[in-house]
Amino acid sequence: MVQTRKLKDGSRQIILNGKQYDVITKVLSELATKTKASAILFADMSGQLISQRGNTDNMNTTVLSALAASDFAATSEMAKLVGEEAKFKLLFHEGEKRNVYLSNVGDNFFLVVVFDVSVTLGLIRIYTKKAIEDLVTVLEDTSGDQAGDDNIIDSDFSTLLGDALDDTFK
Repeated sequence: MVQTRKLKDGSRQIILNGKQYDVITKVLSELATKTKASAILFADMSGQLISQRGNTDNMNTTVLSALAASDFAATSEMAKLVGEEAKFKLLFHEGEKRNVYLSNVGDNFFLVVVFDVSVTLGLIRIYTKKAIEDLVTVLEDTSGDQAGDDNIIDSDFSTLLGDALDDTFK
């Protein structure tokens, strides 16, 4: 199970354990190999980039993941306007040289697959669907969670300790 922590500014921080991150990286690498995608991004619905694979040197992946999150937010509202009870699960943008395929991974994450127009959309859909199933499984897995770690130090003490350390280094 993915853990989240609410930050002072009201945002939330996603906490993945090492095993989850390793599996996510492996799934993205396999997807890149099977689809010949030029880039694959895995991010949370706020647009926070978690992992990426492929040729991303000439691409601002931080901005791309933020824009993709905005795209999901906008189409979620569109879904409501047209009478859909749930948000749309996938988005597709067709370009002259490259296409972008975006798909939900559960309720809190998404994948962005950037691929050349020479690659068929069907191939992308088939392999991305399998990758999403694998990702959902690893994100729901609780075997790597540190059970009981939250109870070692209560949250008030943890907050006070963090504030004291911050004051020390000012």
